[in-house]
Amino acid sequence: MLTYILKDLRQKVEGMQASAVVSKEGLIVASDLSEGISEMHLAAMSAILLSTSENLLVELKKGNLDVCIVQGDEGKFVIMDAGLDFILVAILDNFTRMDIAFTEMRNSARRISETEA
Repeated sequence: MLTYILKDLRQKVEGMQASAVVSKEGLIVASDLSEGISEMHLAAMSAILLSTSENLLVELKKGNLDVCIVQGDEGKFVIMDAGLDFILVAILDNFTRMDIAFTEMRNSARRISETEA
C-alpha cells in the first residue's frame, strides 16, 4: 500500500525524482527511489534532519514542524511528518512547482498516517 502511495505521488508531481516513507528511527519503510540513491543513507539522514528541525523549533518556540526543505542549486529535498511513526521524504528537481508538491505530499502523508491506524 505504501509503495502504491509513493508511486501515485510521483505521477502527480512533475519533477519528483524519488520519494520514501521512513520511520522516525531512520529505517526505510517503503521507497520509490531512483537508481544510485542509497536507501540506508537517505533514511538515516532524513531522521536526523527531522529531529534537528523539530528541536530547533522547540528551542525557538515556533510550534510543530510542518515541512523542512533543503534547497540546493540543482534541486530540493523535502521532509514532512506522515503520522506518529513515519516521515515522508521527497527529492525534487529545481523546476518542480512547490505548491503542487506540498499539496500532494500532504495528501500522501495523510494517506500514510491512515495506514498506521
